[in-house]
Amino acid sequence: MTTQSEKRRHHRIIFKDPKKIAALISPFDYEEPEEAVPSAILNMSEGGIQISVERSLLDGICCGRKILLHCISGLPGLLAFADVPMQVIWVMDNEHLDHVLVGAAFGNLSEEQETSLRSFVDACMQAA
Repeated sequence: MTTQSEKRRHHRIIFKDPKKIAALISPFDYEEPEEAVPSAILNMSEGGIQISVERSLLDGICCGRKILLHCISGLPGLLAFADVPMQVIWVMDNEHLDHVLVGAAFGNLSEEQETSLRSFVDACMQAA
C-alpha cells in the first residue's frame, strides 16, 4: 500500500496489488448480497473508493447512481466496514478493456464505520 499526497480533501491509500483487495457492490435497490458483483479496490480514502468492475457485471452501476458496498475482503482492519451506501461520482469506460473503473463517494457512515475507516487510513499513513 502507498499513500498519495496531492490536492485532495482526504489522503488516498493506493493498493499495490488490487487483486488481493476485493469488494462486493450492487446498485442500491439490489440490496441482497447474492445480487452483488465482485470488484477490485484500486484505492480508497476517508471520502470514497475507486474500484475496477468487470464490464459484463456492470449492470445498473452508472454515474450518479447510489450503490451499496456490501463488504471488503483482504483488509482485516476494515471487517466492520460493511453495508456502506455510496454514490457513483464518475465512470471511466474504455470499450477496448474488459473492466470499467468506478469512483464512488461514501454516503452516510455510521460512527463505527467512520472510526474504522479513519483508523485504517491513519495506520496506512504511519506505515508509509
